[in-house]
Amino acid sequence: MNVRTLPQSPEQLLDELFVIFPQYRDEYNGPSHDDTPTYHSVLMAFVPFFGGGIASCSEQQLRAFGQLVNTAIAQGGPLENAFSTCLLEHLRQIQAERRFRPFLSKTALEKTHA
Repeated sequence: MNVRTLPQSPEQLLDELFVIFPQYRDEYNGPSHDDTPTYHSVLMAFVPFFGGGIASCSEQQLRAFGQLVNTAIAQGGPLENAFSTCLLEHLRQIQAERRFRPFLSKTALEKTHA
C-alpha cells in the first residue's frame, strides 16, 4: 500500500480498508447511507468493525492503517476531517485507543479525546 498517495474518493478509501483488513470485506454490509458514499459514511461503517475487531488485528495491519491515518491527518482536507471526526475522536469509546495509539503520529494523537 502506498500511503503517500491518499485515496482520492470514498470508494478508494473503502478499497484501501479492504486491502489492510481483508476480513472487513466479509463483514461489510454496504454503505451506511443510501446516498453517494462520503469519506465520513465509509468510516462510520468501518469504525464498529475496527473497534470490535482490533484485538485480532495484526501489528502489520495496525501499522498500515496508522500510516494511512497519519498521512491523511498531515495532509488535511476532507479525508483528514473524516478520520478526525469519525475515528480519532471516538477511539476511547470504541475501546481501540490503547491498542492503536502506538501507531499514531503526534499530530494524529492531538485529534483524539484522550
